Amino acid sequence: MSLPAGFDPYAVLSVRNDCSEKELKNAYRLQCLKWHPDKNLDNKEEAQKRFIAAREAFEFLFDKTKRAEYDANKTKIRVREEKYRQRMEQADDERRKKIEELNRREKAAEESTVKSKLSEQQEARQRKREEERIREEMRKIREELEKQAMDEIRQTEERIRKAHAEHRAAQKIIQEEAHLAKLKLKFEAPDEENDYSEEALRIIYEPYGKISAMSLIKKKKGKRLCVVEFAKGVNAWGAELEEGVGDGPKITGEWIVPPSEFQTEPEERQENKNDDDIDYDSMSLEELEAHALGSNAEKKARVE
Repeated sequence: MSLPAGFDPYAVLSVRNDCSEKELKNAYRLQCLKWHPDKNLDNKEEAQKRFIAAREAFEFLFDKTKRAEYDANKTKIRVREEKYRQRMEQADDERRKKIEELNRREKAAEESTVKSKLSEQQEARQRKREEERIREEMRKIREELEKQAMDEIRQTEERIRKAHAEHRAAQKIIQEEAHLAKLKLKFEAPDEENDYSEEALRIIYEPYGKISAMSLIKKKKGKRLCVVEFAKGVNAWGAELEEGVGDGPKITGEWIVPPSEFQTEPEERQENKNDDDIDYDSMSLEELEAHALGSNAEKKARVE
């Protein structure tokens, strides 16, 4: 494989002229990672050119014979240019013209010598087997390096996908928690005997739906503040009207976050709806009082 004019395989792979095979492989893998078309969808045409150039540079330099000839030729050119520069610095105008002509002839002679060493047919016969062997070895190495680069790209994409999924899940939980019904309770306890513990408050408010969290704060002068958070999906409407047990402190409730209209009522409240079937209109005043006292007594017994 001949190189295009001006093509510097070392520059393409960003390696030194004395780099080892290991450094050469690593440089090619990095170029594959950087310029793989699947990773540069917004600049795919340029990435494709760079990717192919990296492959050609790697194949050329991995062929020890071609690399040695390339290095030798580069050395000759560098030496000739250095001599030419030194001669020109030391020469006057007339001598410079002669040096320029001499340099031109030396360059032409070198090119002629290189061309005359072996004809294309002789070179093809001599290198055929070696090139086939190197080509096969190169193919395996190239495929392995490109596979490694592609695996790294896919692993990076998978990590990004998982991070996005985890972020979405966390955001969903935050949004759900922000919509959980929260009720603020206030009451005053004159003494320890006439006070509600957290357990007692749970018994009072659990009929309205499952409670996911509760925080009871005791302030000065017997003042109490409690925040009740109901579980997801609970429709706890009515809990704000609860005033506590009969002879206990009177509770006032206020929604911090009211229940969503899409939330469902808890099973306990649905079961307790049997009370709605009672015909209160047909009851006497005594019967209504007895029914109310019975409900309060049952609630107080649960608290105690």
